[in-house]
Amino acid sequence: MQIMKREAEIYVNQIGYLPDENKYAYISRSDYEEKVSCGQKNSSTAKKEFSLVEKESGKILFTGTLKEKSEDRASGEAYYYADFSDFQGLEEDQLFYIEISGAKSFAFRIARNIYDNLYFSTLNFFKLSRCGQGVCHTGKALVYGSQEKKDVQGGWHDAGDYGRYIVAGAKTVMDLLLAYECSKNTFRAFDILDEVRFELEWMLQMQREDGAVYHKISCYHFCAFINPEDEKDEIVLAPVSTSATADFAGTLAYAASYYKASDPAFSEKLLKAAILAQSYLDCHEDELYTNPPEIKTGGYGDRDVSDERYFALASLFAATKKSEYFEKAMEIRRNKEAEVPVEGEPWRGWHESYGWGSVSGYGTEILLKNQDLILQRQNGKELLEELKSYYLKEAEVFLNTSKNSVFGTDLSHFSWGSNGAVCDAAHVMLVAYSLTGKKDLYEACKRQISYILGCNPLNFCYISGFGSKNPVQPHHRPSIASGKIMPGMLAGGPCEWLADDYAKEKLQNRSPLKCYVDAVPSYSTNEIAIYWNSAFIYLLAALYF
Repeated sequence: MQIMKREAEIYVNQIGYLPDENKYAYISRSDYEEKVSCGQKNSSTAKKEFSLVEKESGKILFTGTLKEKSEDRASGEAYYYADFSDFQGLEEDQLFYIEISGAKSFAFRIARNIYDNLYFSTLNFFKLSRCGQGVCHTGKALVYGSQEKKDVQGGWHDAGDYGRYIVAGAKTVMDLLLAYECSKNTFRAFDILDEVRFELEWMLQMQREDGAVYHKISCYHFCAFINPEDEKDEIVLAPVSTSATADFAGTLAYAASYYKASDPAFSEKLLKAAILAQSYLDCHEDELYTNPPEIKTGGYGDRDVSDERYFALASLFAATKKSEYFEKAMEIRRNKEAEVPVEGEPWRGWHESYGWGSVSGYGTEILLKNQDLILQRQNGKELLEELKSYYLKEAEVFLNTSKNSVFGTDLSHFSWGSNGAVCDAAHVMLVAYSLTGKKDLYEACKRQISYILGCNPLNFCYISGFGSKNPVQPHHRPSIASGKIMPGMLAGGPCEWLADDYAKEKLQNRSPLKCYVDAVPSYSTNEIAIYWNSAFIYLLAALYF
């Protein structure tokens, strides 16, 4: 267990910085004053200076004056920050550190290619998380509530457990396809489309003949911390749901275009399956998923599936160009826009979102990528402005939050999976940036990357195997069972709910950004998930590849 204390007082992006981008480091005011007092100086009169030092030679290459950031709710105290953006690095790839009053930061690089290995490893996590392949969970699954058995192979293990869930997989596939669009011409070390296809092949097996899609496949209960091949309990297909069927339709319709040139038959298969799923949705009322009493694995339930239906219809419109899909999608959107927001019910009203439980952003982003189809319609320009409007409004909220945050985080509250959520919020800002060219949005997104990689009050890089201080006790069964921590996993991150017993015991009375513990039992802060990884991957690709 690592209880997060301040072993090193200066917080930096532990991977590094690009030469021509903004570069910040942080130190808490209390730590600074302690360092100054140890040096027998008056903190109110001492020069608040920092130095950038080349690690190998010890040579000071840049100096500056610390600036103060006021306390915010999330960080819980005031901080100083060091701005060394004007330093562009050296011709040779070197390690650097920041020094303040004798304290030294973890070492970092300043170079063009600093994220190549990180991008590869976070992608390769999916290959390492493959299910089946003759190794694990190879038996037929029981269809819940029947005696029918169905052969379902493949897919990615979802998180710290070995379940496979459609709604989680759909979001993940969408993020990875969007990341592929960003990086396909600049990064070829990992075949994203091949890896996504592995998941799509599994998703196809989850569809019934009538078009409905089973919500998930898992055992009845979570297993102990054993390797996947050692989980021998019966596998069960959970009942169909609207969220799974609609996410399936939207994802497969969008994915079809990526394989059209290389494998037309597979592309057609994806689109046909998506259309069949939509046909089922058209003639069935909402089927909201809750776990049957016997099934105790992750539920991924959703009380409002209008966003999933919208995503499916928007994606099918782009894939088929049939107006009926667009018209139905806009009807859903306008009905949601007309809802009156209610405190404590965040699903009311319209939002452009990218979480597994709120996927409207994918639908709107697909429509915006097909502006020519929108402009061909009557009142096309007005329709296009309508589609843009919520992105611009919500992006401003995230941007203002980031500007007023000590560490630039774009969230005001930090719940389960907050590291994925900061990336999803940045996704909204990136779409808004593509519509407006507003540089502040782009820069705010970069600060989410730095936050995850070490610019946070725990001085913690939340990606396993990277940085100087990273997760070594993740809530992740294969890592713990094998004794080898899988690299490239994004930990869920701070959760101010304290949503597991271990967090409640260890993290009481901490500010939100310090509500994290690197310990196996803390599933609400230290579990991993495919859709947190994919959200980070998309953000990294969109900004740096």
